Amino acid sequence: MPPKLNNLNTLSLKQRLAALSLSQSTSSPAALYSPDSPSVGRRKFAPPWLKRGSEQHQQFTLGADIYQDEDAIQAVLSKMIFQAGVDYETRPMVVINASALPDPQQFSYDILLARILGYLNLYVESDYTVVFFAAGGHHTPGWNWVWKAYRSLSRKYRKNLKQLYIVHSSFFTKMLFSLAGAMISPKFFRKITYIQTLSELAFHVPLTQIDIHPAVYQENLKYESRITLPVHTRSNIFGVPLEALMGFYGEKGGIPRVVKDCIQFLRETGMQDEGLFRRSPSSAMLRSAQEAYDRGNVVSLNMFGDPHLAAVLLKKYLRDLPEPIFPERLYPIIHRCPAPTSDPADMSSVVYIRETLFPELAPCAYILLSQVLHLMHEVSLRASLNRMDAHNLAVVICPNLVKSANPLQDVAICSLGVSASPFDTSSLNGGAAAAGQQAGRTMTLGMIIKLCIHRYYEIFDELRDPAEAV
Repeated sequence: MPPKLNNLNTLSLKQRLAALSLSQSTSSPAALYSPDSPSVGRRKFAPPWLKRGSEQHQQFTLGADIYQDEDAIQAVLSKMIFQAGVDYETRPMVVINASALPDPQQFSYDILLARILGYLNLYVESDYTVVFFAAGGHHTPGWNWVWKAYRSLSRKYRKNLKQLYIVHSSFFTKMLFSLAGAMISPKFFRKITYIQTLSELAFHVPLTQIDIHPAVYQENLKYESRITLPVHTRSNIFGVPLEALMGFYGEKGGIPRVVKDCIQFLRETGMQDEGLFRRSPSSAMLRSAQEAYDRGNVVSLNMFGDPHLAAVLLKKYLRDLPEPIFPERLYPIIHRCPAPTSDPADMSSVVYIRETLFPELAPCAYILLSQVLHLMHEVSLRASLNRMDAHNLAVVICPNLVKSANPLQDVAICSLGVSASPFDTSSLNGGAAAAGQQAGRTMTLGMIIKLCIHRYYEIFDELRDPAEAV
């Protein structure tokens, strides 16, 4: 039974939350069987389904049938949590939608929590951003589930989360974070930003990349009648068409200055830094460096002294290109590429990339890509020190090479995993089965970039930057 209120008055906030976590959950039928319940000893003599009546038991059985349906689980999760490309600092942006929370009588929130954490595992090894739409839902989780969810977040979830934007915060969410403030470290608490409108959110993240639920739009009408996007100022490097800077064949001076500076600085100082291209620098310093390049200032990255700043600056330049390196028209060609095998003598993928895919790129885009992936190859050779092998590098660089009108399509084309769905657990059943699925799976750009990094000298011709002296 829940603890008595008069006893709670003498407890600390931490003890109160812990006591609540031991009480019966009202959000999940599965919690009725929790071994942590104080009434566990009584269940030997009076099972809860006998005490609560046959009607409650029928509801639980119905819920079990529904949440065990894999299609139903994926339908809920695909609306509740998804990636929306990357943010302005090239970090993966994960969107959580409270309005998609299902009826707790039909779905076990404990199972939903396990699947959400499994989805976040795709991103928590590197820095990431979360956008949480807090309003518009018809179902609210119980305190027991909320406390359990917080305790399930290991250190890597909290450490690598760089920014949490809470949009349309309700009374429940504000009270939740106020109460949890004593439990959360001040360092983590500073990562939280409350956002009132979608127009305000657009200043922090690329709003047009998010598939916004109608309930969120409805909630936003309470605060503003029209959504306005920020007006970007003209720049000299970032966001400028590649051909305008390099020339169609690279005849205007080779790769852009910021790319050349970043590559040179990283080769000289940062090749062994752990998490290179995955960790985030200071946002203020990143913005200062970008603005200095756009103004035409002389910039010495040695003065900044941060390899992670140079790595993210390079990713950001690629991300801001008006025409991505791999435009949407190349997606069908990418999908037709033969899948690589474990046989080193198998050259079918290499030949297809060299003779079919790369000739579709503009010469200036090919030159830029070859220089960037050459650096990636050199970084991967030091993976024992920096922990960035070809797979990890492909994960972080690929989202910056594409940009279409459909962000979900871009996420899919960048995937490297066996499973086509981020919620599919079939790939966890064994390495042999996964390898078999991989051989027959449609190719993605993520797989191609991984192969290009791993077998760089077999795929790219020896190509000098046209600006370099012979």
